[in-house]
Amino acid sequence: GFAAMGVLELVVHGRDIARGLDIDWTPPAELCAPVVERLFPDAPTGHDPVDTLLWCTGRAELPGLPRQSGWRWDGNVR
Repeated sequence: GFAAMGVLELVVHGRDIARGLDIDWTPPAELCAPVVERLFPDAPTGHDPVDTLLWCTGRAELPGLPRQSGWRWDGNVR
């Protein structure tokens, strides 16, 4: 869980910074998929893992789902 939290912070804030600097950068799906699986066990399935992670953190919309206005990861030990 702790490693996934670190990856999440780097990925989503890295994307935020890139957008602020008008740099076209998309986080790698290979990093996003395990983060979503570990930290957001109730996340919707069937979507691109990058889009899902951005939705889980309130940074994007997913088709048919409202944008998250608040969010929290599940850091419970498993």
